Formats: sequence, C-alpha cells, structure tokens
Amino acid sequence: MMIERRKAQRLRSLLGGRVSFNQSHSTLDCVVRNLSEDGALLQVSDAVALPASFDLEVAKHQRSYIARIRWRDGERVGVAFESQPAAEIVPLDMARRLKHCEQTNARLKARISQLTEAG
Repeated sequence: MMIERRKAQRLRSLLGGRVSFNQSHSTLDCVVRNLSEDGALLQVSDAVALPASFDLEVAKHQRSYIARIRWRDGERVGVAFESQPAAEIVPLDMARRLKHCEQTNARLKARISQLTEAG
C-alpha cells in the first residue's frame, strides 16, 4: 500500500498546457493529466529535456505556474508548484500582454540602436 504524501488531492484532468523556459524562448505543448494547487502530472514527449524549473501555462484555467520537476518516468513528469505570494499571481491575459510589450520594447530599442549607428 502506498502512502499519500501530497498536501492537496489532485483532480484528474485532460487539459492542454504549455511549458516555457529559457526566458520564454523555448516552449512546448503538454497534457495536464491531474492538477491541484500544489502540483500536477504532465505528459510530454520523453525525448524532451526539461530544465529543473519552468513556467507552466494552463490556458483553460487562465493560470500560470512556476513548476519544479519532482520526478520523471518516460513521458510522465510530476511537478510541484512553487508557492507565490497572492500579490504576485498575474492573470494569464495580463501576462501575455506584458510579454508582448516587452518584445515590442526590445524591437524598438534595437531599431533606435540601428538609427543612431546609421546617423
């Protein structure tokens, strides 16, 4: 008999998720097989090398988590969510807009640099 070590019960799910790392330059899709406030079970290609910590976005729940790998068995990856103070939780649409603004800002800085070098 296995002893349950989780703080919160995980609910079975079949949700689409997106893993991002490397300052969101690297992303891959995954399936969230179960989910709780403390962690999740992800299904990813077993050929994918994931870093120890990454961002997990669950679009259907409009949530984003900082996930840390606890274990891996082929395509199954168990992750724990790093606790975040309530003030730091950002709605998914706002996080996407912020990312877009940061990318636009970087493009504008590059263009300013080009113009100052040319003139």
